[in-house]
This record gives sequence, C-alpha cells and structure tokens, in this order.
Amino acid sequence: MPNRLVLFVSLLAALLAGCSISHSIGSISDSVGSISGSSSPKDGIGKDKITYRDDIASLTYSIAGSSLGPQEFPTAVGRIAMQHNISDWRHEKATYYGIGKGLKKAGVPQTDIGKQPFLQEVLLGDKNAQRYIQEGYRY
Repeated sequence: MPNRLVLFVSLLAALLAGCSISHSIGSISDSVGSISGSSSPKDGIGKDKITYRDDIASLTYSIAGSSLGPQEFPTAVGRIAMQHNISDWRHEKATYYGIGKGLKKAGVPQTDIGKQPFLQEVLLGDKNAQRYIQEGYRY
C-alpha cells in the first residue's frame, strides 16, 4: 500500500504540473514494480497504444481505493491522453483496458469495478465502458 501512495502522489503532482506521465512513472517504477506488458492480439488495441494503456493502468492502480473524486479521474485520464496525442479518450478502447488492468493490479475484485467512486463519471460517459474495463481486467 505505501508504494501505491507514493505512485499516486507522484502521478498527481506530475499531472498537476503538466509533466509527462511516462517520465513520472519511469522515475518511480523501481519502487512500484512494472505492470506493463505486451499487447495481446485478442485485445485489439494495437501496439501503438500499449504505452498509453499502461500509463492509464498505472494511474488507475495508484488511485484505486483513494478518495479521488469522480470529476478528477477523467481530467487525469484526459491529460495522459493528450500526452499520447489521443484527442478522444472516451472512444479509445485502450483507455478502458488500462483501467481494468490497473484495477486488477490494485487487487480490486472484478465484481467491485462498478462500485469505484472515482469511476462513476467514466462509466456513465460510455455505454461500453464497463464491458471494456472488464475485458481489460482479464488481460
């Protein structure tokens, strides 16, 4: 848990300062451990979105169980998306796969995904969000 707190604080500070999330994640990855991986042909997100998916997973992992509000999480996701030149993260499967991957790494039971307060706005914003997050959880 202390490692997640360190990651959360570091990521939040980087996002608020407008720094690259990839740089922030890289600088503290030794204390947290890697959650990145290769893209499966079944996940359908493509190799060009792996880093983005993994940055979203790291963000999600770091805030799972925190008191981050439902409006703050989409803002943080939007900033990561902009850093990856993604203009519409809500229509990007890799966003939801990353959320699912981060929740799994954080130990959030799959049955509790819809109960995460910080995800409420995300889940309401796309009718496929819950399904894609569930799919991402499995990878």
